[in-house]
Amino acid sequence: MKRGDILIRDVRHIHRGTPNRTNEPRPMVVLGYSRRWLFRPEVQIRVAREVLEQVPARTRQWLRFNPVFNTLEEAQKDKELYRSFAY
Repeated sequence: MKRGDILIRDVRHIHRGTPNRTNEPRPMVVLGYSRRWLFRPEVQIRVAREVLEQVPARTRQWLRFNPVFNTLEEAQKDKELYRSFAY
């Protein structure tokens, strides 16, 4: 793949990254989608109540199965589960 390319795949696809042989971080964006009836507790976004109250109603509906915390600090205390997620 070239810089700027995207890959659309099924989550069951076997994949791995290539070694980062530099001292520079190599960030990437991962957007996951599943049907709303497929509840995946291992893939969550930790949401602060103060943020949830400011987003549109449709966004609140999308986030309804994610854990909600009283403060932003509390929501950021632990890392998101998706980072440590494995099959």
